[in-house]
Amino acid sequence: MKTRMLATTILLVLFAASQAQAYAESPTQVLKRTHRRINQLLARTVKAGTPAEKTLKDQIKKQINTFLDFTELARRALARHWEARTEAERKEFVSILQDLIERSYTKQLRSNLAYKLEYGKESQEGDTASVVTTVKVVKNKRTTAIVIEYKMRKAGGGWMVYDVVTDDVSIVRNYRSQFNRIIRRESYEALVKKMRDKLQETSQSGG
Repeated sequence: MKTRMLATTILLVLFAASQAQAYAESPTQVLKRTHRRINQLLARTVKAGTPAEKTLKDQIKKQINTFLDFTELARRALARHWEARTEAERKEFVSILQDLIERSYTKQLRSNLAYKLEYGKESQEGDTASVVTTVKVVKNKRTTAIVIEYKMRKAGGGWMVYDVVTDDVSIVRNYRSQFNRIIRRESYEALVKKMRDKLQETSQSGG
């Protein structure tokens, strides 16, 4: 019994230590680390349709999943409609939205790997934080600067992003407006079908 209690105590101490280490990393540090790893993966060259390509895609998805809180994003985007959903419906919705965002995010990054990301002001309040960044992209010898603010919260083992605001346009508010309009005019089921159709469309186009 003493041995079992000692083992349990050691596990709890190790878990607490790992949690403290994760939260010791600031929101800005989380973003820097994740973006660096994703860019390193995107820079790799692999042959289409090979196991190496699938492995690479899985690795990119894993990195995206470590810093994007899809459940919180989905909950905020559905707003009052979230409460009306069953647990199974919520899981299904999060899964579909996650696939759509992952593909869109990866496609945007792949389209221009030559961007420069500058990190600006970070602010924290309790379990939430925001980090303001500026993305500079050069096209046709002209530099375009885009301000992107990451809304973050403490979740799981550290800081995770639940909303991205680009030039004052929030992805959560944007989704909420679209989702609410479709649900009001048609139904929740119609929204899910449209999302599945969009996912199928991106799959067929190689997205």
